[in-house]
This record gives sequence, structure tokens and C-alpha cells, in this order.
Amino acid sequence: MDAPQIRRQLGLFDATMIVMGGIVGSGIFRNPSVVAHHVHTPFLILGVWLAGGALAMSGAFIWAELATRLPGAGGQYAYLRDAYHPVVAFVYGWVLLLVTQTGGMAAVAITFAAYFREISGISWNDSSIAAIVLLALTAINCMAHARAAMCKAPSC
Repeated sequence: MDAPQIRRQLGLFDATMIVMGGIVGSGIFRNPSVVAHHVHTPFLILGVWLAGGALAMSGAFIWAELATRLPGAGGQYAYLRDAYHPVVAFVYGWVLLLVTQTGGMAAVAITFAAYFREISGISWNDSSIAAIVLLALTAINCMAHARAAMCKAPSC
């Protein structure tokens, strides 16, 4: 009997949106003024953004090559496990969970909170708004997963 296979359901649009969300994120709303402050001329500002885009594109090509050569499930964890050692992949997984992903979510939530406070006129601090938003989105995500776990048929 063959081992169960993971269904490949992401299409080109899905993959493009995931990559764009990871690269663009909320930084595009905060970073241009910082870059302009340090670089000073429009030509250099665009040059820095183009260099960053080229670097991001190089990273995307590297990930695409890895995914082509190692098509199994696991992504970065599997690549690190196969290239170095399972302990390296294990530590990476925990750092990703506890530092990298949470830090990114916090940065996006703080950016959202700053804009939300400006638009709504609420006088709360950004940290409170960000915490409420993160808790609300976590609750919504948990409810969605609970419903999906109860659903047995593909039509649910």
C-alpha cells in the first residue's frame, strides 16, 4: 500500500499572494520614509528599492530550486534537516515559532494599530490595539480550525 500523499492545492495565484504577503507585508507603509531619510536622492532611493527587490528575487529563485529538488512536505524544516542535521531543523522550527513569526505578526499588528488609531481617533496606545487585534484574529483562526476538524466530508 502506498503512503498517503499530501494534495497539492495551491495554484499560481495562491503562491503569488503568499510570497507578496511575506515580502511586502506592512513594511511598505513604514520603510520608504526611513530609506529616503538616509539616502537623500530619488535615484538612490529607487536604487535601494531595486537592489532589495533583486535580493528578494534571488531568494525566491533559491527557494524555487530547493522546492524542485526536494519536493516533499516540510519546506524549510525539511531542507535544514536534510542539509545539516535534524537538531538544526528542530531548533529552527522553535525559533521560527517563538521569534521570527511572532515578531513579524507583532510588527504588522503595530503598523495596523498606528493607522487604525489615526483613522478612528481612538486614544488607546498602539500596543493595546495590536494585542486586541491579534487576540481576535487568533480566536477567529481557532474557530475556523475547530469547524474544519469537525467536518468529515469534502463538501463541508
